[in-house]
Amino acid sequence: MIEAPRIVSIETEVLADPANPLLLVRVRSDDGLVGIGETWWGTYQPAAPPGTPVRAIAVIVDDLLTPACVGQDATDITGLWQTMHRLTYQYGPEGMTSTAIAGIDLALWDLAGRRTGRPTADLLGPRKHDAVPAYASLHWLGDAEQAVVDAARAVEAGFRGVKLHETRADIVAAVRATVGPEIALMLDVSARLNEAEAVELAQSCTGDRLRWIEEPVFPQQDHDTLARIRSTVATPLAAGENEFSADGFRRLLAAGAVDVIQPDPAKCGGLTPMPAIDRLALDFGAELALHNFSLGPSLGANIHAAMTLDRARWIEVPFLPEGQAFPGPWVLPALDTAGRIPYPTGPGLAW
Repeated sequence: MIEAPRIVSIETEVLADPANPLLLVRVRSDDGLVGIGETWWGTYQPAAPPGTPVRAIAVIVDDLLTPACVGQDATDITGLWQTMHRLTYQYGPEGMTSTAIAGIDLALWDLAGRRTGRPTADLLGPRKHDAVPAYASLHWLGDAEQAVVDAARAVEAGFRGVKLHETRADIVAAVRATVGPEIALMLDVSARLNEAEAVELAQSCTGDRLRWIEEPVFPQQDHDTLARIRSTVATPLAAGENEFSADGFRRLLAAGAVDVIQPDPAKCGGLTPMPAIDRLALDFGAELALHNFSLGPSLGANIHAAMTLDRARWIEVPFLPEGQAFPGPWVLPALDTAGRIPYPTGPGLAW
């Protein structure tokens, strides 16, 4: 009988980019293979030392989760997820703990794919899509001229969807006039408005045919306010990047708050919970557009997950202004002529 490979080490690495720090998680098994995961990168703090947002998450991985995982069967991904979930439950089952779990979970799924020489999507399966549309997610700019420039660059790069992070209707209108009617246009407000302001903005943008307005109010889990806005405006609402569990998505959908849910595998516990979240979207008739603002393993996880989720409609790809780049060796994924990311063929979370 062949023994299952065992986890021999879990290591974290902070890529301390000032604006977009990454926390990588490497899981090594006793057969010499390494899987690489990533956690959410935290909240940007201009005055803090580079890497600050992710260091607290690294402590959870290093000091709390790693001792529970080392020595365990590296192929028992669901069992390890349950172990980590139970271990951290009394600290709060969402937020930093689910983000830390996600880093290890993504690494384990990457490791499983590398061990078999197959795309992780094959292991997550069954396949639901041969390709999924991608949209370019622009940076917060606050300037119509720059937003127009970056949106045009994204379309030239092959994207058939563009998401703005803005709160001004004039910027939305300028970008729509530039990219034309065939490009899907989304607007992420990042919880910067109150209810009345959100309704006013949505109504002002009606003619721009937004695919959705995302997280208009703070707190992002104010499901009742989201439901009221949704019942008032014609534009669909999206949210969910700040939900950290399947239970959170159940509450979000049961409140009638959104048309589109946006789970982020690097936040809500990794790839293991994704099928349950997809079933909720199916049950409630919602679309699913995975959230991501990284070019690292988080993007790889989104690509592989999307191919296996029935309700997946979009993959978010960060698109920085000219001259800016994320830390690490990763590059934008190749798109087909329809602006879609094809089913991955590389081992693990590669794309």
